[in-house]
Amino acid sequence: MLFNADRRIALDRASPVPLYYQIYRIISDYMKEPGAVGRKLPTEEAMMKVFDVSRATVRRALQALESSGQISRSRGRGTIVTNNASQEQLTTIRSFTEQMRLESHVPITKVVEVKKVKAGPEMARILQISEDEELLQVARLRGNESYFPLALFISFLTSRSNLTGEENFEGSLYELMRERGTAVVEGDAIIEGRLAEGRIAKLLKIEEGAPILYYERVGCAANGEHVELVQCWYEATHYKFRIHLTTKI
Repeated sequence: MLFNADRRIALDRASPVPLYYQIYRIISDYMKEPGAVGRKLPTEEAMMKVFDVSRATVRRALQALESSGQISRSRGRGTIVTNNASQEQLTTIRSFTEQMRLESHVPITKVVEVKKVKAGPEMARILQISEDEELLQVARLRGNESYFPLALFISFLTSRSNLTGEENFEGSLYELMRERGTAVVEGDAIIEGRLAEGRIAKLLKIEEGAPILYYERVGCAANGEHVELVQCWYEATHYKFRIHLTTKI
């Protein structure tokens, strides 16, 4: 069992944070313990007593955990911890902020650096621009209320993004771009397993040589123009990607 069904856990009923979300966060914290994957959660009836809440509140918390891929529910087996990492579907372009909200997390951002850089040969090739074009480079640490920093994002934005560098980059970059009339609607991405080195390890507060997930995506606007290249380094034990596959018959 993930936690003792006989215990009583007090929620902060004066807090503006909804009770279901407090339960979600408490259970998520239990899931971080070694060996949590595969354990059962208490029944809905037991959790109603543990947290002193209604069945509807318990079910909403469980729905949030299930939608984020952290638990699996089925008749006969009960509720099982399947994963304690955030997971992202790769069939849809979403900002990190949107992904965290989808998982019922509170996104947290720390802006590391914002500056202008020359594209150079490699960036020019990827973004289909001239080598002398100036790019806006935005480096940010991303995470949520349960784990921070979870990832380092470095975005390289062309003039087509309509961003100047004076904006507030603590929220969703894609929301800013949509407000400026340049929505990212499609793109190509690669994922690699890497080892954390130097500045990356230091910023993510992990040991050098620790495994990380490297994700790189070129984003395009509706007219097909390349507007961004984003490079992401994820702390590998707390994030994963999910891909839905089909076959032709």
